[in-house]
Amino acid sequence: MKQIVGVDIGGSHISAGLLDNQSSSILDEKISRMPVDSLGTKQEILNAWIDCILSLNIKKDACLGIAMPAPFDYDQGISLILDQGKYRSLYQVNLKEALAQRLKLPVENIAFINDAAAFLQGEAFVAGWPNQERLMGITLGTGLGGSYKFGDKAEDGAFWSVPFKGGIAEDLISTSFFVRWAKETFDIEVDGLKILLAMPERRSDTLNVLKEFGQNLAELMLLQMEGKAIDKVVIGGNMVKAGDLFLPEVQRVLSANKANPEIFISKLGEKAAMIGAASLFEKKQ
Repeated sequence: MKQIVGVDIGGSHISAGLLDNQSSSILDEKISRMPVDSLGTKQEILNAWIDCILSLNIKKDACLGIAMPAPFDYDQGISLILDQGKYRSLYQVNLKEALAQRLKLPVENIAFINDAAAFLQGEAFVAGWPNQERLMGITLGTGLGGSYKFGDKAEDGAFWSVPFKGGIAEDLISTSFFVRWAKETFDIEVDGLKILLAMPERRSDTLNVLKEFGQNLAELMLLQMEGKAIDKVVIGGNMVKAGDLFLPEVQRVLSANKANPEIFISKLGEKAAMIGAASLFEKKQ
């Protein structure tokens, strides 16, 4: 069997892991992580990626499935990221060819998938959900990710940019919502929700605003599920660690609107996108 590597490229890191053929998962001891300066030069970024991947001792016929943020030409492997505050130096670079050349791999052994879609692909792959299930994935963190899976392959839903309450969804359903709320309400600078929950004097107010966050999330879900007959929703990202503080509100709003998809919290964490990317090749073996 060919060696399959799943790669997840984020705004400040790269994670790569070998797919275990026995368990169809990625074992902790088979994962390599490295920081990446996404504002660096093309050469600096590619060198960091190559170092991370090569640290797994890949074989000359290995297959690489790579989860990459949008905008990106996933079929051709060309980065279209320009105004997202990261990877500007890779704009219009054919990364499939660049990586194949540096790793000495056949071009056809490298495939790209949207990172939000890879998350849902990985969750569905490990859970063994059949392709006829209609799935929606949501990732909550510094940004907002969303995806759908209505068959064999998950697709990006671009939830972050959905027009929502006078702005876009990411304004109200991501870490930035709490950062802005803390500044406007208490005139304090925080980098996310975790620090707010650790402040005893702010906890009551934070719990209240988490309900508002849950309501916003539920309203976006209703908007994105409309007419799609969604069976299951998988929610992941760093913010699900506080899920017990806002998911009851999500369930309440959904039920009040007679929307009752099964809701699952990701148990794979960062592995989901790596497994989802790797699964692009697992099916071909």
